Amino acid sequence: MDFHCLEALLGLPEFRVIAQVLGPQQLDVHLQRRDDHLVCPRCQACCSHVKESRPRCLRDLPILEHPVILWLHMRRFQCADCHHRPWETRETFGERVQWTARLYHQVRQECLRGCPCKELARRYGLSERTVFRWTFEKSRGGRPRKLGRAIGIDEYARRKGHRYNTLIVDVDKGQPIATCKGRRADEVMAWFMSRPQDERDRVEVVVLDMSKPFFSAVKAVFGDKVHVIDRFHVVQQAVSALDAVLRSVQKQLDHEEAKDLKKLRKRWLKSADQLNVDELIARYEWRRRFPALRETIDWVQDLRQWFDRKYDKPAREALLKLIERASQSVQAPLQRIAGTLHRWFEPIARYIRQRYTNGMTEGFNNKIKLIQRMAYGLRNEHNRQKRILAWCGAP
Repeated sequence: MDFHCLEALLGLPEFRVIAQVLGPQQLDVHLQRRDDHLVCPRCQACCSHVKESRPRCLRDLPILEHPVILWLHMRRFQCADCHHRPWETRETFGERVQWTARLYHQVRQECLRGCPCKELARRYGLSERTVFRWTFEKSRGGRPRKLGRAIGIDEYARRKGHRYNTLIVDVDKGQPIATCKGRRADEVMAWFMSRPQDERDRVEVVVLDMSKPFFSAVKAVFGDKVHVIDRFHVVQQAVSALDAVLRSVQKQLDHEEAKDLKKLRKRWLKSADQLNVDELIARYEWRRRFPALRETIDWVQDLRQWFDRKYDKPAREALLKLIERASQSVQAPLQRIAGTLHRWFEPIARYIRQRYTNGMTEGFNNKIKLIQRMAYGLRNEHNRQKRILAWCGAP
């Protein structure tokens, strides 16, 4: 193949091709920097006399289905003024790497998409162990991660409705720490107790949903002062109460009006500046006709605004007033949500000081679902954990 074609395929403007050798197993491409001189780092003089040259070997992406080995001939110049012998440097590659970054990312992406390690090893001229190490261990998917100051905990389904695992996330760093099998309190406690004591002492905040097994496990390991209930789960409970009131109102209407009311569902909790005039008028008419709907909407909006408070003591007093309003209401859904907020009062109120949510954990949960769908199911639990940690963690 012509040298100019090779240079275009490689895309390395810093180097030029000086030789190529096509063997039965691979394609060896010899490269050299285009500059034929070097600036002496001591006296800033121009060095053009080459004292010696040493080859450096790197693996690169295949060319025409041939694994490629790049041989970088790094030269050592000698300064005529100060007799210093500096080596030439390169900006394209690192100092102590044996492969290019594009090869590493390509192999890792294809392995995470489900391509077998054996096929990738044959295609790129690597060993199966190297492919596995790049995909999981190199990306910290195979190394234990330590507990941080704030962690999030949630469940994900191995088989929906049958088997579940627990996902633990470092909320500050934005990466998963580990996944453990099962979601019962004793299984989660066993995993936390397997961690060193200094790691457990570091945990100050645990963000979770209103799961009783998780709550009891965290309480047994870390005490009852670290729980923070995710705000989105609290609002979700309130919106569920609003939906229950909407369904009761729909039963009082004919078919056409019930359909019109259902279409307005997404507009009930929007602010006035997000609606046009017709939507504002329609919402006002529905609120005027049904006092129960008006009461529930106002209460849910006040609860959503409560999470924007900044000071702990006034926020606690305001939350108590909201609970009292809901408990005194004649609406059964509001009475149920009042009981829920009363039971989880302390973990919900701690949000004002800590300001942590479980949004990142829920995002990793969605990504885990995507991983399992792309792999058409993962039977090996060890491979499942490795793939989750490698895919969700930073490379």
